[in-house]
Amino acid sequence: MHQSTEQKLSAEEVYLGRLQPVIEWVHSNPSSPLSLQQAASLSHFSKFHFQRIFAAVIGESLSQYTNRVRLERAANMLLLAEAYSVTDIALQFGFSGSANFSRAFKEHFGVTPSSVRKTEQLRKLVANNNFEPALNTTQLTRIHALRAERHSVIQPVKLHSISQLPLCTLRASQGYQLQGISACWQQLAAWASAHGLDYSQVQKFGFGHDNPVFTPLDKARYDGAIVINDELKSAVTRPYQLNVLSAGIYAIFDYRGAIKDLLSFQLDIFAKWLPQSGYEPEDAPLIEHYPEVISQENGGSPSEKVIALEIWLKVKPLKFK
Repeated sequence: MHQSTEQKLSAEEVYLGRLQPVIEWVHSNPSSPLSLQQAASLSHFSKFHFQRIFAAVIGESLSQYTNRVRLERAANMLLLAEAYSVTDIALQFGFSGSANFSRAFKEHFGVTPSSVRKTEQLRKLVANNNFEPALNTTQLTRIHALRAERHSVIQPVKLHSISQLPLCTLRASQGYQLQGISACWQQLAAWASAHGLDYSQVQKFGFGHDNPVFTPLDKARYDGAIVINDELKSAVTRPYQLNVLSAGIYAIFDYRGAIKDLLSFQLDIFAKWLPQSGYEPEDAPLIEHYPEVISQENGGSPSEKVIALEIWLKVKPLKFK
């Protein structure tokens, strides 16, 4: 029985691993359509069965997944890049114009693109009992409220130039859900121990690839990562992946508090610090650096546990149009 379970898990990992290039291609090329032939070629599955395999393993069809990613990326840009018009953003993400974009956006999120940017319109929509959007309106409303404030601007502890670091990474199986993230780190700890690393001493990073304001927590992508030496690069095999922490300038913020309040702190960075910083974010995920293990302070609920970590945001000098 035990052997059968291991074989099943191994097969699932193989399927996920072969679909991973397709997923990464979609996220790297949100404005370009991916044909069935290309997707099948990337995954080395038969084009006749690819659609069924993708839907069964990922939980969405390829077209649904691609459309959701495009709209979530566009929504994020609407919120964080106010210098760009709705039409600019529509064209950047492969829509033929603002009308088609607005129609698809409202169908997915339940609101128009302009509503995401306008506090009063959003407030009226949220007050409507029939409103059931595919976005976190509580956090979106919080961003608007924070932007209206002119005091208590959050500051980074430091701006650092970071050299490239090799990483062994593992994708969490349940998005941003705590249970999946915990399992991810247990597996990384086991990998580190099996390869002669002192897990308590290795640098640990978490990569949050998606904005939970727009992406459901179970569909968001979270990678746990540990820094490794060059000699261990060849030892990284599926389901683990060899990646890098890219070199560049990072704004680094200290956080100490409950897990449940971490998202609000991250939103503070984008709503309060970034617009006044003279910097703009690079096209890179938000990173959590874990200098110490999560503690058990303040209650038994996982979301109430106190954590001490750093938020790393890769930035570049702001360019004006």
